[in-house]
Amino acid sequence: MAYAEGTDPRNATLKNGAIVKGPGKLLTMDSTNNTLDICADGEVAIGVSAGESSRDGSGTYETTSATVSYYPLGSVLMVQSEITQTYTTGLLVYAGALGQCIDSNDHTSKVIGVYVGEGETSAALVANGNSDTEQTDGATLLLSEGTLIAVNTAGHVTA
Repeated sequence: MAYAEGTDPRNATLKNGAIVKGPGKLLTMDSTNNTLDICADGEVAIGVSAGESSRDGSGTYETTSATVSYYPLGSVLMVQSEITQTYTTGLLVYAGALGQCIDSNDHTSKVIGVYVGEGETSAALVANGNSDTEQTDGATLLLSEGTLIAVNTAGHVTA
């Protein structure tokens, strides 16, 4: 199956300061500026990044008027999960923090669709220094990015 069969990617400008370092990130509309931003918990996702955001001539990520390609929600898409989330076929999937999806509703998260994989617990990505969501608690690097999971986004929340 093709990555986003039946769906063509769209292009958009990112909110100033936003950087997308790869595919699978949930994106939301920053309607005050007509730009996209990385989706946060409680926000409505409108699409999933198809790749990384634009870079300047020296290869550095642009942070002003950067562009990104994304797939609109509405088909089966591969979405980046937060680590250690457990998915079973038919489970509702929610937009979590940092542009990632989660397996349960914490009463503020919005539904992005239904899990259509074979069942899995999302593993952590290799800490390669390229994470969108790198955080630190001093000396320890905390990574929350997990593997990509298959989500039928036809039933996503629109408000």
